[in-house]
Amino acid sequence: MTTVLYTGGTGRMGRVIREGLAGRYDRVVLFTRHSPEEPLHPGEEVVIGDLADLDGLTAAATDVDVIVHLGGIADESTYESIRASNIDGTQHVYEAARRAGVRRVVYASSNHVIGFHDATTVLDESAPLRPDTFYGVSKAFGEALASLYHDKWGVESVLLRIGTFRPEPEDARQLALWLSWRDGIELVRCAIENGPVGCQVVYGCSANSDSWWDGTAGWAAIGYAPQDDAADHADGIDTDAPAPRRHGGAFTAADYEGGIW
Repeated sequence: MTTVLYTGGTGRMGRVIREGLAGRYDRVVLFTRHSPEEPLHPGEEVVIGDLADLDGLTAAATDVDVIVHLGGIADESTYESIRASNIDGTQHVYEAARRAGVRRVVYASSNHVIGFHDATTVLDESAPLRPDTFYGVSKAFGEALASLYHDKWGVESVLLRIGTFRPEPEDARQLALWLSWRDGIELVRCAIENGPVGCQVVYGCSANSDSWWDGTAGWAAIGYAPQDDAADHADGIDTDAPAPRRHGGAFTAADYEGGIW
């Protein structure tokens, strides 16, 4: 029996994940600032709240086994906005998990924690953090916070360095980082359900032929076996365009302020 709480469960990725896992868990709590426009799936309930409200988040996490933390700003923004939503908000998620006795947090980290690595370098889970944006910095903070809460208070974490979650890849960079909807649903399922994981980084991508990541160790840790390959969708992509120099692509530009998503 498993109870799951989603933050960001009504967002772009959250809606896809929830639909794919609908009916799988005994109880699903959607911690959200606004009531969902779409109908709820079986077993779901809504708690209206904000990540800024630690007490409210702690109450919502009572009797929850796993928090899937998808909430926050999902692109570059001002540091002040990023700090409030992604840094302070993530600390509240982990502190609520500690206070409420939640066993595990599945944390939506990002490829942007390693965005300044050269695109010709294949990275594994040991790659040094080189964030490409304030957004990437906030996700690196979340990974460090997860390590602290595991080492000091025993809260498990699966840190999903999400690539590009789309129905199909849309450009040359996404041929390396694409995470299909089918594989994304399976990735989160494995992160929720697999046995003890400690604090584990897992690359969130499909089995792409041209991947910039070697995710085999993290995948094995949670039992994830991706099925899709971005190369199967390469016909409609302009492969003659200049190849990205770095993992973060355009996000590494000095004047990037958001909006590519």
